[in-house]
Formats: sequence, structure tokens, C-alpha cells
Amino acid sequence: MIRWIMHIDMDAFFASVEQFRNHPELIGRPVCVGHDPKGGFGRGVVRTASYEARAKGIHAGMPVSQAYRLCPEAVFVDSSFESYSEASDELMEVLREFADDGRVRRASIDEAYIEVTQACQNYTSPRELAGEIQDAVRVRTSLPCSIGIAPNMSVAKIATGINKPRGITLVGPDPASVEEFLATLPVEALNGVGKKTAEWLHRFGIDNLGQVQKMTLPELWPAMGRGSIWLHDRACGIDDRPLMDNGVRVRKSISKDRTFMEDVEPDASEYLQEVLRKMCFRIGDKIVTKKLRFRTVTVKIRYSDYSTIQRSRSVPVETDDTGMLEKLALEIFDHKRDPVRPIRLVGVRVSGLSDVTEQSCLTEYM
Repeated sequence: MIRWIMHIDMDAFFASVEQFRNHPELIGRPVCVGHDPKGGFGRGVVRTASYEARAKGIHAGMPVSQAYRLCPEAVFVDSSFESYSEASDELMEVLREFADDGRVRRASIDEAYIEVTQACQNYTSPRELAGEIQDAVRVRTSLPCSIGIAPNMSVAKIATGINKPRGITLVGPDPASVEEFLATLPVEALNGVGKKTAEWLHRFGIDNLGQVQKMTLPELWPAMGRGSIWLHDRACGIDDRPLMDNGVRVRKSISKDRTFMEDVEPDASEYLQEVLRKMCFRIGDKIVTKKLRFRTVTVKIRYSDYSTIQRSRSVPVETDDTGMLEKLALEIFDHKRDPVRPIRLVGVRVSGLSDVTEQSCLTEYM
């Protein structure tokens, strides 16, 4: 039976979460996740950029001031890591439904491997299954992804980057097809060959994987030493590692943030309270769905000058009562916010999570 591994990688993940989940009004616009460049003089770097921003030359790690100069019309949004974490968890839940034995290897917050050797038996081709996974991810998370399909993890990861965004790349299962796919790619394409290693290999005239495929281990040794076997195997598409499930991430908290595109004036209290109510409803729905209870409620407020406060209250006994969550959140917000300062962001978090356990009925002992 042919072994099939899929590598699923979210497209411009942080920026996509902002566009498709947090701020749908930004769909189609150049978006940079990073601090406000303040007219080109701000500090900090771009964490990630939407594909619309990338088309203007903006990339991750670029100073926000430079990004602003390249694209003054770009929208800069602060990172909302709780939103990214939530989207990541939703992605992994979708992938478990398609993976053989529900095994998912989370590689990072926005990528994972799944083995689909058994699952592919029910489809005309692995590509058909990949298309179904893409659709499920888009429907369930509202986010786009790309998928690489190959006989092992190493080649699958490389394949994912070939047709981004929203691409599906299938590499044939036979060794000849794998080597042909890899031959023209630069050595940097291998996961594990970083910038310094690539520069070192270039000094020896080794620029692409096809060259490595044709070299013997003694020929590679001056450049890679003990890493020669690893490099030669990967260049030839040899990777026998089993796909091990690294487990479901245990959540310590659930939260929602809302960054306003324009600062909200302090007298708009009814609007701000309604935003908090919606957050509490969404958090409460997730708590009930996942059969959890919470102990502590925290409200976050970020003002227009980026100064941020967080205040918490706890209940005596764990609960899943959404009404209690909303009551505490609104009380904290009303009592702790500065009534004269514009607000840039509000957020609600519940922590002290525990699973709902069966409660014994008193009548059982009567």
C-alpha cells in the first residue's frame, strides 16, 4: 500500500485571521500584522503580511516604517494571539477528522502533518481528498490553506510551498518522481537547511538538490561532515520517520479580543458593552461545546496610546454559566476603565478551566 502524508499550511495565517475572522472589512486589502507605523516613523517589524501586501514588496520581519513607505494604504493591525491560537485549535480539530486514526502532528501554530494512507483508499486520488480537506478548513475556520501531498513528511512540506496560496501539490509516490520533483529546487528548500548552511554549501558549488542527489557521501563529506547522510537522504526524498501524534493542546484559557479600526470614544459605553456581550456569548458557547467550566474572568482594555490594563475576578466554584461570565465582564469593565480615554482594544478571557464532571444526585443515596 502506498503511504501518503499531507502537510497543511495556512496561507498568511495571522493576516488571514485578521481579514477573514476578526475584520472581514479588510478582505482584499493589503494588511500587515504589526505596530502602527505612525506615518512611516513607527518602530517594530511586520509579523506577517497578507498576499495583497506581499504584492507591494512587504514581507515578515520588515520594519513597519519601510512597509509604510512601500504601501501607505496598507492597514496595520496589532497581533491578537488568542485569536490565532483559537483558529489553530479549530484547524487541528478539522484535520483529526480526516487523518488515519485521528493522528495529527502539529508542526507550529499554522501547520500540521497528517497521515492519510488509509483514508485515501476511499478516494479516486489523494488530490481529491486534499480538496475536501481544504473545503472543510475554509468552511469551519473561514481560512485558506495550501496542502502538499507526498510519501513522507519531508517532501510533503516542500510540496506545500510550491503553489501558495490555496494550492494543492501532489508528488508521485515512486522514488523517481520524488527525485525529479526535488532536483531543480535550491538546497534552502529542505527543512533544516538554514541560511548559514546554505551559504556554506554554496561555497562548495552546491546550489540545488539535484547536485546533491548525484554526489557520493565522500564527495559531500568536506561540506557537511556527519550531516552528509542526512542531506543526501533528504535530497533524494528519503524520510522514513513515522508520523507521531503530539497530542491535543491543553487549553489553559479561552479568550476573545476586538481591536477597533478607529479608537472608540469613552462616551460610547453602550457600544463597548455590546461588544463585550458578544465576546462573552462566543466564549460561553465554546465552553459549553467543549464541556468546560471556568473559575476566573479577565477583561483587557488597551487605550489609544497603547497602554494596557488587565483586571480579573474569580468565582468561588467553577461554572459554565454564560450569564455569570457576562455579568462579571461588564462589572470589571465599568469599574476599571478610565472614563475619559479613547479605547483601541477590549478583550475577555476565562481561565482556571476544568472539565465538566458528572454530578451525583442526592437521591442516589436515599
